[in-house]
Amino acid sequence: MKKIAVIGAGPAGCILAYALIRNGFDVTLYSDRTPDQWLNHSKPTGSAYLYDEVIDIERLLGMDHWSHKAFCGQGFLLDAWDKVGGEQTVVAGRTEYGRRGAGIDQRMRVSRWLEDIESIGGRLVIESVTPERMDQIALHHDLTVLAAGKADLSRAIPRHDARSVYTTPPRHLAMAIVRSKTGRHKEWFSDRVPYVPVKFNQYNDIGEYFWVPYEHKTAGAAFAILLEARPGKMMDRFGDCKNGEDVVNASCDIIRETSPHERHIADDMEYIGDGDPHAWLTGRFSPIVRQAFGKMPSGGYVIPVGDTAITFDPVCGQGGQFANRSAYYLAQVLAARGDQAYTEAWLTQVNEDMWHNLGKAAYTFNHHFLEPFDEYGNGVIQTAARNPAAADELFNGFTRPERMTNTMLTTAGAQAFMRRYSSEV
Repeated sequence: MKKIAVIGAGPAGCILAYALIRNGFDVTLYSDRTPDQWLNHSKPTGSAYLYDEVIDIERLLGMDHWSHKAFCGQGFLLDAWDKVGGEQTVVAGRTEYGRRGAGIDQRMRVSRWLEDIESIGGRLVIESVTPERMDQIALHHDLTVLAAGKADLSRAIPRHDARSVYTTPPRHLAMAIVRSKTGRHKEWFSDRVPYVPVKFNQYNDIGEYFWVPYEHKTAGAAFAILLEARPGKMMDRFGDCKNGEDVVNASCDIIRETSPHERHIADDMEYIGDGDPHAWLTGRFSPIVRQAFGKMPSGGYVIPVGDTAITFDPVCGQGGQFANRSAYYLAQVLAARGDQAYTEAWLTQVNEDMWHNLGKAAYTFNHHFLEPFDEYGNGVIQTAARNPAAADELFNGFTRPERMTNTMLTTAGAQAFMRRYSSEV
């Protein structure tokens, strides 16, 4: 039985650990927090919105305890402007053609998974792993997988310069969990679409913000509002925020200034409260891609998974999808490897396959939405605005970006999309 260490207990680390255990591996999962610390003393690391086919991975592993009762979304509602005060384009469409995605509080998910892991045969170690300690762990395991997100430990695996588009943060970020003062947040967008949407406001000159349906650990149905400010532009005003109320107040001001038709939502929006002082974030980072492995001084190998392998900007919600998919993929290829050695050539091939099958299209699609669209990208958006079927295809690309990268990024693909759906209007 091969011994695998997984360092990092976010969703990617937990899903990998569970999948490996169910495939007969001897797995030790290292978490820097106890289940209680994850649940009650940690900040969420994002909205964690997952499309239904990605939640299927958790269902398959017996890890989904929430989606059947969560506050779910079924599509997108996009308001796009070239600049604040400019002409507005509206696109509404279903994701997964009507299946229900969910943003389930990551703290609740991880806490439960850590509580359960030893009951299925895994080993949990509560330890803040240092680079020196990681070297020791790698020496005593057949393979060590790093699922530590954007933590300093990830530097043990070199950056892939050719694949990493950004060297500085393209956005300054803020997030908070919010609800309605009047208890009507489930209806905030019901006058515009007949489903609960991920509501996306896009401004080419200042950045983006969006509301994501969210199941909070104690308050239940809520929204996560996430703001992506272009550095130095008018949305970039969260640097002095000291708590969730500060983030929400600044967010409400931005909504009133940039989207007057949604002023009533800003007036009705408040921080989640409910005894949770941690339900907010501010920060910035550069989205990067890492190489196949790092080799520790001891000679042991450390390979990346989830957002250690590829760090996504939150703009299209690809980080959570990749975390689940890459973890499950890695477990399957490790199981298929059997008793054969984990050679450098094999580890490199595994990473190449993960990049080409799961990562490349998602990373490319994601960062495309951080830059102004070209003529043909704008043509795709305008076509989707006029034709609901085109909108459904566009937003289904958020679930599987490989379905839309050719359309969004090539002239021929965009022209074919516009011809196909223009003839149906």
